[in-house]
Amino acid sequence: MSARPETIDEDIEQRRLLAIYLPNLRQRFKAEVNRLTAGGMAEMLGDRPDAADLAFLLTYLYAWHWLRHNVADRYREGVLATFRNPARLFLMRLLIEADSADSFVEGYIRHWLEAPPGGPAQQGQLLRLLAAQGGDLDRLRDHVLEVWKSLGLFVQTYKVAYAGLAKEEKARYGDMLDRADRGRLALVDELPDPAKGQRPRFAKLGIIPAMGCPQTCRHCMFIWRPLKPTDPDPEQVYQTVDGLTDSVLFTGGDLTRHLDAFYDGIRAMRHVTTFAILLNGDFADDPEITNEVIGRMASAIEGRPQHWPKARVLLQISFDEFHQEVIVDKHGRLKERIPVAKIANIVECAPRYAPHVQLALLHKQTGLNFSMDVLQKGVFARLVNELGERGHRVQVLSTAPSPRLKTHPLTGERGKVLKDASFVLTRYPDAPILMTSSTIDGYGRASLLEPGETVKERELLQQVLTEGPPPGESFDIDLMFWFNGWATLFNAVHICLGDLYQDGVDTILARQRKDPLTQALHRFDRRLLDFYAEVRPDLGERLQKATGPHHLFHSLTEEGEVRLHMTRRLIEQRT
Repeated sequence: MSARPETIDEDIEQRRLLAIYLPNLRQRFKAEVNRLTAGGMAEMLGDRPDAADLAFLLTYLYAWHWLRHNVADRYREGVLATFRNPARLFLMRLLIEADSADSFVEGYIRHWLEAPPGGPAQQGQLLRLLAAQGGDLDRLRDHVLEVWKSLGLFVQTYKVAYAGLAKEEKARYGDMLDRADRGRLALVDELPDPAKGQRPRFAKLGIIPAMGCPQTCRHCMFIWRPLKPTDPDPEQVYQTVDGLTDSVLFTGGDLTRHLDAFYDGIRAMRHVTTFAILLNGDFADDPEITNEVIGRMASAIEGRPQHWPKARVLLQISFDEFHQEVIVDKHGRLKERIPVAKIANIVECAPRYAPHVQLALLHKQTGLNFSMDVLQKGVFARLVNELGERGHRVQVLSTAPSPRLKTHPLTGERGKVLKDASFVLTRYPDAPILMTSSTIDGYGRASLLEPGETVKERELLQQVLTEGPPPGESFDIDLMFWFNGWATLFNAVHICLGDLYQDGVDTILARQRKDPLTQALHRFDRRLLDFYAEVRPDLGERLQKATGPHHLFHSLTEEGEVRLHMTRRLIEQRT
């Protein structure tokens, strides 16, 4: 009997995904091994007298754990298939065949004892380690495993680690406007307000109908999401925002389930002319559904009264190596987290609704961004191929680099990344599509990403800490208004300036002007590091883990008691 057509199609799809999945994991695996053999493992081992001799062996013990932590059993051999250096073939076999860390170490020891004398440096390292244990093979194995255990690596599965992070986030949101926050805001309310009664104009404001996303992307800053508000008053939020800005961002993870609030906002906010919304693109199951969703956005714009200012939708779609990552599902089959085909549906549909709808793809920076590779390889190339199969041709109109040098996460070389680009489908030459990239800060799940996966802002952090921020670089303190009443900061949604429904907008605006902590964050005030160290002992650890200045200052202010202390100290120094 011949195979059913749907089975053949599924097998073809699995092969297509495998051709994406294996190279991605090979790159990650190679990057980790190179990082550790280039000094990363020696750094972790510190000043141990046998660190130099242990580093290589423990690097590959790390690799053994990494494979089991990140790669399903059936794909491990495929990941290692291209690593054919004859001197490393025994290691590749061990990485696949060893069924425990003990057996991996035993196999490594046995290999070098059975090898002819006078071999490479690793053989000499092993023999010195063995001699230090009196020639006892069991003692050496136990010593190696003891040192490994002391490093505290791979002690939790991702599932368990994410659960711990979610618990921390839940506690952080649970503390919002509790005793410490209310005490802090009371101090702010007592400060003089030279601009009392004045209402500022903001370049932008944010609206959060609810926090949520059904995806579990590895780079996401959020894991636990605050519960949906039980008694929201969107009209009050719309009226407030409409009086303060002409540009608004609807966000909250992914708002696919809250699109009606977006349409209502377009119809309610007369003075707003740019309605941005952030979606992950998972709604675009097929061209018909995609056309319906984007068409409703355009219809909401067209339905505004003629005498209102002209407005547009800025449809922002997350699109990068993480949202479109190929993963293994619970059945052991490969799948795209959010298929590129769905993004192609959006790219194909959006130009029909120009100028009412402007599409922008939001991309996270990786090593590909250091050259035109970002537009020729990876997820963008997959999108171009998908569109090409549909008869479209993509033309890149412009590219622009970042204003400062950054460090390549794999090579360590410094250079400018390609930050912005615009392109068109040649069928729609007058409807450019934007693509802009940014770094990933180490919040939430992103705190567990491997060092080589993303571009960091460590150089900018050092500049901020030593010289202050460069011109134009600041911590974003524009306001986010939540449907549950909270008013928080753009770059720190854990810092709340009050409840819109209870406190009123004028009180919240006064607090934003007067709050010494908000203003100190805005200018990356380095005194906050000293104030943090007065009440918490882990400043050094936070500095080491920080992926950039925004991440550092965010992490220093995550606890209500710390925010209260910082506010007191800033007030003291003002007087």
